[in-house]
Amino acid sequence: MKAFAQLTLREQILLAGGATLLLVLGAWLYVWQPITMDRALQNSRIARYLSLIEIARRADTGTPPPVALQADATPLAPRITQSAEAAGIPLARLDPEGAQLRVTVAKVGYAEASAWIASLEARDGVRVLAIEMSRLTEPGQITLRMTLEDAR
Repeated sequence: MKAFAQLTLREQILLAGGATLLLVLGAWLYVWQPITMDRALQNSRIARYLSLIEIARRADTGTPPPVALQADATPLAPRITQSAEAAGIPLARLDPEGAQLRVTVAKVGYAEASAWIASLEARDGVRVLAIEMSRLTEPGQITLRMTLEDAR
């Protein structure tokens, strides 16, 4: 402050005006501009999302109606056993728990297990309620425990 007081009035005014100008320029450049750019970006994103929603509303999806599963009277346990045999998956244990069935597989490949679970849900009318997979030391091999119920 001592150096500022030693300046002439004209120099003090110029220095204060320059500092104010730099402060306003800095606020505009580092505060206002990023906010407006971000706001423009968000407005653009919102406009794209809204147009996408509008396109989805107008579009005819063309998806076929869901296929009704055949009303098969086969109980859940035999369907699981037959499906596992067809997929080449050895079942270690089947434990009925009321309307649910707990299935244990001691050793199976991850890809085979995933394909089998997908086929259970798609073709056999089975809903997977809980699933637990544990990795084995052999590459790609897992143990599998699932709780299943009839989806029909």
